Amino acid sequence: GIPGVPAQDDVNITRANIEDNFEAFNFASKGDIDLYEKLLKEGFNVISDELAKLDQIFVDTKFEFGYVTDKAGNEKLIYMDEVGTPDSSRIWDGASYRDGKIIENSKEGFRQLLLSHFPDSDILLNKDRMEERKALARDNALPESVLMEVSKTYVGIAEKITGEKLELSENPKAEIIEILRDQYGLID
Repeated sequence: GIPGVPAQDDVNITRANIEDNFEAFNFASKGDIDLYEKLLKEGFNVISDELAKLDQIFVDTKFEFGYVTDKAGNEKLIYMDEVGTPDSSRIWDGASYRDGKIIENSKEGFRQLLLSHFPDSDILLNKDRMEERKALARDNALPESVLMEVSKTYVGIAEKITGEKLELSENPKAEIIEILRDQYGLID
């Protein structure tokens, strides 16, 4: 329903599309578009540069942004949700790529497994079929081995990035709240 923008996911748009319809794209002001563009470029470059040091290629990603209100009552546009993770990005192993093979550290392997596992893959791809998707998830438990493969991909790239063995938290929710409160002042 946005003028000049096709009504579909993952469609290329222009800056003019955003400027002409900034409210429809949930920007508080046209001025925030400059910050958005800056954050996009800087975020991609920071992640790409750091992964390159580990011989990993940052192929593509999606960034999600939103507004938060800090303790002082100021509204800020920030990155939010899964920034640079295998869930939102495609990361290729550099050495394998140079050898002509693509080893991708992302959710794509799991996604393809799901698409080939179920006879009607459109249920998983079509947002108009969400009720069927929920029923599919509810009625079809995945084998633990499949879930462990997904975990192995995510843990593997996390350990490669940090250079350390991943230590699982006893209480991840509490740690996230503490960081958001103490380091960023986003919550009380």
